[in-house]
Amino acid sequence: MQDFSTKNEDEMSQVVTENASIFAELVGLFFITVLITGLVVYTDIEIFDSYVGLAIETCFPSNQENFCQIIRERMNLDSDAQIEIGNVYWQLLMVQFIVIPLGFAGFRFLTIAIRKRKFTGLRIFIIILWGLVPLILLSTGIIDVFYYVGRGIEIPDQLEWLNMVGIFEHTKAFGDDPLTVEKSDLLFTFALGVIFIILLFFIAVKMYENSRLRGFV
Repeated sequence: MQDFSTKNEDEMSQVVTENASIFAELVGLFFITVLITGLVVYTDIEIFDSYVGLAIETCFPSNQENFCQIIRERMNLDSDAQIEIGNVYWQLLMVQFIVIPLGFAGFRFLTIAIRKRKFTGLRIFIIILWGLVPLILLSTGIIDVFYYVGRGIEIPDQLEWLNMVGIFEHTKAFGDDPLTVEKSDLLFTFALGVIFIILLFFIAVKMYENSRLRGFV
């Protein structure tokens, strides 16, 4: 029994050693993504809480003060609009959702092109993976999760601003209210994103093993 256990440990150690490069890259990719996302969340906390959120809270539908009307007119909104006041800010976040994944993938592409390496199936998959990981995390609510966790406050029961955002248009149907994104919908969607990333990492490791490549991809 002890010999069997020792054999398994040796095999596991060999697998880790042989795949150390791909493991290091995947772990690095995940933490870089979390770091960049953390910066976006920090911006979200500072700007939204200090400006955007304050304007939305102040300009409730019946508030027709000059300040609120100027904002609504500049954004071509109805005279009683409230939550829509944040549209420009949320559109800016959506731009970041596109630019960050493309920047990640572009960076990984350059690391291969500069070294004049052949674009094999594995390397192409790695390039795509560098774009997919931040895209998945951003699309499945990491900013909203980090926003509340980072501030140490409870996630609201309903998150109406996510109702028409990407994958939440579909996953909101799993909660009690199929028309509104709820706390359970956010956590469920985020968990799906993390699971999908783990699956992609597993595929990357298997492709690395089959390629017989050793060292940096």
